[in-house]
Amino acid sequence: MEEKVSNNQFIIRVKLSKPKEPHGSPTKEELRKERKREANRKCAQRKRKREQEAFQELEGSVAKLRTEVQLLHEELTRLHKENKELDQENNSIQEEIFKMHGMKLSAKFVISSAVDEV
Repeated sequence: MEEKVSNNQFIIRVKLSKPKEPHGSPTKEELRKERKREANRKCAQRKRKREQEAFQELEGSVAKLRTEVQLLHEELTRLHKENKELDQENNSIQEEIFKMHGMKLSAKFVISSAVDEV
């Protein structure tokens, strides 16, 4: 509830408040509001606690995943190196086989050529 009071050229708005109980004792409405505020504070505290616990749980999961990623990266690096070594070994074996069969094929070709000439 507001009351307008004219003061020369200005209008001043004054908000009238409900009179309080004598001796400063709180009214039923004030007690209800205070209980509501306290309930809201406790609810907010519980919510913050739940969120903090969820955050800590997620932090733990992230730490585990980072460790797992690091281990997988190391395993991938090791396997890549091993694959490279096996590839080099395979190429060496293929070269040896080619040299061996290449010589035999050359020898067979020389012999067959000599037979054809006769």
